[in-house]
Amino acid sequence: MNDPVMGGQSHSDYKQSTESGIFAGECAIVPFLHAPGFCKIASTHGLLHPLHIPDASAFINGALYVEARSTTPDYTGFKVAFSAKNTTRPRPGMHHASPSFKSDFAVPAGNDFASVRIPFTHFSVDWSEFTGECDTKDPTGEQHVCCSTTHPEVCAKDYHLRQLTGFEVWAEGKEGKFDIELKSISAGP
Repeated sequence: MNDPVMGGQSHSDYKQSTESGIFAGECAIVPFLHAPGFCKIASTHGLLHPLHIPDASAFINGALYVEARSTTPDYTGFKVAFSAKNTTRPRPGMHHASPSFKSDFAVPAGNDFASVRIPFTHFSVDWSEFTGECDTKDPTGEQHVCCSTTHPEVCAKDYHLRQLTGFEVWAEGKEGKFDIELKSISAGP
């Protein structure tokens, strides 16, 4: 999906092989907002083809691992998100997307696949639909917060990891070309 509203100019493509998937494109300025938009890929499921994601609750004190490599390791807009049953945002209101836990991540330079560790404490359900970040204030005045001891209400809990429903990889909030090859997403210590 590329930023579909307000004249979004971002574009991307996804190609799947037997070993990996390549997500590439360009995150561009949305003229109406004068800010970069987004591109994303997401796991899909349906009534006839439900996703089966194993219980990862044993790793609540661990991390999500993204096995990837990139020809654009300097691109700083990569994010990964996961959705789960019983996920709610800390404040009600109109949102364009279902609630999910999101975090930034960086892919190291190099030709080989790297296992990027993203601690579950880095994920927040309170992320801005304008920036994708958990520490920004929206033009509407809504201040978002990141997972911390001060704001545990936005952190992933073991019951979320027990009932995962999907994953997304984003190129968001940073203008530029991106290219990432993804081999796996997993949970661990």
